[in-house]
Amino acid sequence: MDISAFIIGLLAVACFLLSYQQKRRKGIILLNATSRALYIIQYILLGAFDGAALDIAGIVASLLAEKKDAPIIKKHLKLFIIGIDAIIVASGLVFYQNVFSLFPIIGVLLHTSAFWLEKEKHIRLVSLLGSPFWLVFNITSGAYGSAIGDTLSIVSILVAIFRYDILKQTQKEKEISDE
Repeated sequence: MDISAFIIGLLAVACFLLSYQQKRRKGIILLNATSRALYIIQYILLGAFDGAALDIAGIVASLLAEKKDAPIIKKHLKLFIIGIDAIIVASGLVFYQNVFSLFPIIGVLLHTSAFWLEKEKHIRLVSLLGSPFWLVFNITSGAYGSAIGDTLSIVSILVAIFRYDILKQTQKEKEISDE
């Protein structure tokens, strides 16, 4: 069972890493949701039900954020965000075991709040803040494949920030100065 959880965790990691290499917001969100679905399976296999519950809430939040321009969501945006955040916090607290149970709550809040943002640059930056919280949780819950993935995720997000945000900005500045 642990080897199955490890393999599923690595597949989840692959999807998560690929998500931040996507150029567009929709690709980031959809691959991230796929990753969360695989993480849920992994956490259930490991008996880390707090992680599974939070990833379920994370999928719902991610998919709603992807549809944020739908008229009903757009009209009640603040209500949707507050409601989803409340569900995330409640989901995490229901399965509270120790102080480390708070880490994935913070991680999910950061990751999912990033998806409500418009610019991909901001999505990557806020998501980067959530990854260390998941790293700590995964180490303490025995989800070592995911812990490796969290480390790689931090690197992946940093690479994407460099590729899409820093290089692009440097290139624009150079074009402006050449004019």
